[in-house]
Amino acid sequence: TELAAHLTNVSHIINHLSFGKPFSSYFIKNGMKNTPPGFLESTRPFDGNVYVTHNEHEAHHHYLKVITTDFEPEKTKKSPARKKKYLLKEQDHQRAYQVLQSSQLSLYRSDIVPEAKFTYDLSPIAVSYTVKYRHWYDYFTSVMAIIGGTFTVVGMFESSLYAVSSKKRR
Repeated sequence: TELAAHLTNVSHIINHLSFGKPFSSYFIKNGMKNTPPGFLESTRPFDGNVYVTHNEHEAHHHYLKVITTDFEPEKTKKSPARKKKYLLKEQDHQRAYQVLQSSQLSLYRSDIVPEAKFTYDLSPIAVSYTVKYRHWYDYFTSVMAIIGGTFTVVGMFESSLYAVSSKKRR
């Protein structure tokens, strides 16, 4: 049997669409604390969206760019043998996939049956997040650099004011 193109309605709702395992034990254990704001939403941007076609010969086309995102586990103070085992065990559980999506309504000729399309592309560039902590002496050095820079600028300003005021006195 052949489909009647003018009777085809491809309205749809997307309950859930994601790649990989964003709720893996790594993310649950760490409480998503190492992820940037809005990260979880970017792994499933289609969830709950409704796409309605109001006219004949139209359908939604969805384009997805899938970006691999890696999270390096926090450093732990375990023995070298246990640490290596920990990293190998968590290797699969520290990866998630962000999705950049766009959708458009496409028009079809009257003799072609409309179809909802999902096209995805794997990004050749991956994002990697690493947690790095600053030592107390790095913070102390930065504070001293700010104080020293302020002292230098104030000194230059004061000496230029002194030079201008001494020229006016002559």
